[in-house]
Order: sequence, then C-alpha cells, then structure tokens
Amino acid sequence: MITIDSQIWIYYWQINTPEHANIKKWLNGKDENGILFKEEIILSAIIPIEIGHHLYRIADVSKEFDKNIIEDLILSLISIENCQIIDIDTILLVDVIQEMKNYSPLGIGGRDTLILSTMNRMKVSTIATHDKNILALKKYKRIDPVFDPPLILEIDEEFDKKLFEEKIKNI
Repeated sequence: MITIDSQIWIYYWQINTPEHANIKKWLNGKDENGILFKEEIILSAIIPIEIGHHLYRIADVSKEFDKNIIEDLILSLISIENCQIIDIDTILLVDVIQEMKNYSPLGIGGRDTLILSTMNRMKVSTIATHDKNILALKKYKRIDPVFDPPLILEIDEEFDKKLFEEKIKNI
C-alpha cells in the first residue's frame, strides 16, 4: 500500500513541468508495470481536493487546463480500481488535531497532517512525495519520483537536504 501526495499527481497531469516526465515514468512504468498498476493506493479525501484546488487555480491564471478536463481527471483518480479514498470522520479529525502539535514545528501543516494521520489509520508506511518536510520523517518509507531514479528513503533512513537540493538542480 502507498499514499501518493497531491503534488505528485499535479506534476503527473501538468505536462509542461520539468518534473512531469519522471513522475509519469514512475507512475505508469513500461507496459503498465508502474506504481499505478501494481500497488494499492490509499488516499486521504483531502488529496483530490488539493489537486483540484491547484489545477483550477492554474486554469484561472494560465488557461493551461480546461476546467471540464480537470473535473474528469479528478473523477478518474477517485475511480481507479486499486485506489481507496479514505473519508474524514470525527475520530480521524481528533487524531489530526492531536498530531498537529507535533508536526507543526516540523513545517507540516494541517492538510499534510491529515494525510499522515490517514496513512497511520490505514497502516500505510510508504508515501510518494516531493515535500521536503515529509521526506524528513523517518517513520515512513519515502519515495520522491521527481528524480530518475526516484529518491527512496527507507524507514529510519536520514533525509539529506543538501543532496535533495543538488538533485533538484539537475531536473
């Protein structure tokens, strides 16, 4: 099981970004052997909302996306057979409120805390993200597919911020 953070999906659909090619390669693979086809994907309900917010904002500014296409993309995401959307209920909300005091000093906000709390509830230990604050959390296996090959940090493995910043320059 894996959670794929909002920004990864945004890069996947935003074909004019330098990150797009590596994300697409990682998600699709060759001959449909990528993550989309071989993993169970667990997403907090906030992820499609974040994606929509970002893509609609781009559509308003640059006309890069037609708003109907954005709606279709998000509906296709939540309809993927191996993708499970986890609703936000009161118990999860209380978990998030309690965890925010721990994550806030690390630069992790409420929406990302919701994603991490959803992962904890569902016992998902792997997240694909490009968020350096989440990449620094050693309690998860972290994958950053922006890079080729993807940056993979196992549980308890230290995140090297300098190496990360150097790799970004080479995208």
